[in-house]
Amino acid sequence: MSILSNREIICECGETFETNLWSAVSVSDNPELKEAIIAGEFNLVSCPKCHQMFYWEHFFIYQDLANEFIAYVYPKSYEKQATYYRNLMIRQFKEVALSTTEMVIDFEPVLYFGIEDLVSTLKMEENINDEIQILKFVSKILGLNIINIKPSVARNFCMVQVIPVLKDEKDKTKAVISGLEKLLEYNNNLVEFEKFLARIKSNPISLNEILSHKI
Repeated sequence: MSILSNREIICECGETFETNLWSAVSVSDNPELKEAIIAGEFNLVSCPKCHQMFYWEHFFIYQDLANEFIAYVYPKSYEKQATYYRNLMIRQFKEVALSTTEMVIDFEPVLYFGIEDLVSTLKMEENINDEIQILKFVSKILGLNIINIKPSVARNFCMVQVIPVLKDEKDKTKAVISGLEKLLEYNNNLVEFEKFLARIKSNPISLNEILSHKI
């Protein structure tokens, strides 16, 4: 559920005023808020005296349960006490996970200090999703199967969550490498798949861990 909270704001001009700011964002309820965050339009306030518009930084929780993503976003200045806020996040998250009956939450939250890192993550995942759509479109043309990885695991590995696999290849490492090579031969502009191929070639053992989290 997305939540608006009343906050007291102090402008650089010295004016103090109150306004409503988002303290919780649920993408399933308000997908437009994700776009507002990416566009730099989230929690913007306008001073009634000097009319300056600016982002007011305060703690909020970002939820995208379909993509196994919950982020605790603290002000950048809180980073000096990172250990304290990480422990606080984990404790609060466990309390919520134990009390909810809507779904089983089997992934860890992500901690950010400042909205900029959250924006970077969301932009990267939009780029990855664009590339995944291309893979899904051409997979039948290229004779590829696809393997889906848990979104939270893919995020932790900073990788695509859908992997192309060459059909009829019994060796799973060769099947993935050949699938990636065939995809990149068809379209060499798929940067995230190219990164993943380089990672697997340099460390094939890591593929076993990744594939253990397939859906």
